[in-house]
Amino acid sequence: MNRDDMLTLIQQMENARQHLHDLYEEYGFGHACVLEQSMLLDELINQYNRMFQTRKQPHHVLDQIINNDDIMFSPSSPFFLCKTVTSPT
Repeated sequence: MNRDDMLTLIQQMENARQHLHDLYEEYGFGHACVLEQSMLLDELINQYNRMFQTRKQPHHVLDQIINNDDIMFSPSSPFFLCKTVTSPT
């Protein structure tokens, strides 16, 4: 999904939310048209959430581990978390 599609989906969600609010004001909570609009808004929200669940987010440290990048394990690396510890005698 590209940026325009995402903005369109966000606008659809906002329109559906506003329409749900208007229907609620006119008919109350339990009316069939209010419930139907609520389900429509739920589906739009689910689409939005699925868009981000399936999108791969880059992870700098994991990418370096997967690629066996030894620089990350050097003491000068900002990701270097371990240090040599001498055992007590």
